[in-house]
Amino acid sequence: MTQIAESINPSELGIADMKSFQQFLSESITINGDFNGTLNVGSSQPEQASESFYADVVWEGKLYRLEVEGKMLSKNELAEQIQGQYPGAMVQNIYPGEAPSKIKNSQRYRPERLSWSD
Repeated sequence: MTQIAESINPSELGIADMKSFQQFLSESITINGDFNGTLNVGSSQPEQASESFYADVVWEGKLYRLEVEGKMLSKNELAEQIQGQYPGAMVQNIYPGEAPSKIKNSQRYRPERLSWSD
């Protein structure tokens, strides 16, 4: 059986730069995020990520699906925001999207065709 020499320098073992467990626990690390999957580790200012979501809106008796860029809004907030462009519109549902707040695309549901169209 080979014995390990106790006189070996820690730098030769490759552990000279390792922190003790107490040093590791005493470090402060900032971890924050949001409910959209963004996780920021160690940074004081999170980077702004662009988002998009979809909303079903009833306007003038017709159902439209809007793709909206921006942070995800509640139904009431979105309804207030779109009143200038779609007066009297009611938001029926909001869906998370893939990818900030302006309307990017809108489609109208055509029940006679059972499809969405521009």
